[in-house]
Amino acid sequence: MADKDLYDEFETITDQLNDISKKVSLLKEELSKTLEEKEELKMENHNLRKHLEQSGYEEEDFDGNKLSNSRLNLENLYLKGFHVCQQFYGAHRDSHEDCIFCTDVLYGNKKKGKKNKVKN
Repeated sequence: MADKDLYDEFETITDQLNDISKKVSLLKEELSKTLEEKEELKMENHNLRKHLEQSGYEEEDFDGNKLSNSRLNLENLYLKGFHVCQQFYGAHRDSHEDCIFCTDVLYGNKKKGKKNKVKN
């Protein structure tokens, strides 16, 4: 009986090794696809940054140090007395009063989605 138990144990271990080998092969394929996709995204990101630089954007625009060209255009409209916010877009501002919605569009916080938590 000891020989049969030993053989059964050997078969069980062999099956487990085959399963592990299959899983490792699948993980290797997934890793390879992920690395390939990562490199493609790096190249695409590089090309997009090049395109933005050629379009007149500078690195400072991404850091928030300057207004982008589109925001400068909106600012010019705002200074001429027009609303640039979604609520009143294109309407004349009464006696050039400041609109909080417009100023949020122009100069608002770039890190949207981060809201202050209210403590109870």
